[in-house]
Amino acid sequence: MEKVIQEFERLTKDAGRVQRETLKRILEDNASAEYLQNLGLNGRTDPESFKACVPVITHKELETYIYRIIDGDTSSILTGKPITTMSLSTGTTQGKPKYVPWNDELFEISMQIHHTSSAYRNIEFPIKNGKVLNFMYISKQFKTKGGITVGRATSNVFHNSRFKEETEVVQFQGCSPDEVILGPDYFQSLYCHLLCGLIFHEQVQVVSSIF
Repeated sequence: MEKVIQEFERLTKDAGRVQRETLKRILEDNASAEYLQNLGLNGRTDPESFKACVPVITHKELETYIYRIIDGDTSSILTGKPITTMSLSTGTTQGKPKYVPWNDELFEISMQIHHTSSAYRNIEFPIKNGKVLNFMYISKQFKTKGGITVGRATSNVFHNSRFKEETEVVQFQGCSPDEVILGPDYFQSLYCHLLCGLIFHEQVQVVSSIF
């Protein structure tokens, strides 16, 4: 946990440089994407070219590209590598869920956020020999006609084969077994989380939820 905090502190001391390096890497990895090619970026990775060529847009302006991916087009449309999974938003801005491309890099970022927040939380609320009652859920995933897996962002994280390995790094003991977290029925999972909390009530030191 100390290493996680040290790395976070190091990066935030020079955020401008980190952002430029991140932008450069993203543009290098996705230089072949049709979207960037159509904007005339032509492989350039500097911030000035990016700001000059790539406009600020809304999700709606990307829907044509996204639905091509959903329908099974595996060419480099929005990203250099094919997108095989979509995250489904909660639909709070336009009243309906939005499809958002999901890949392994987003899983890595999600785990980095999880590790960092857990490290700082453990400083303020250290868990010694106790347990965490953590309300974590998944929603059902489904496949589109084009073979793309779709699910909520948290479901895409929890279904990743590396999720359990990554969360063990955080080093806290949860009350609920994996079967509760991965249960397909939200109401049954909630009931089981609460039941596990009652069973381990003398050991619970932290109650948390992702949202």
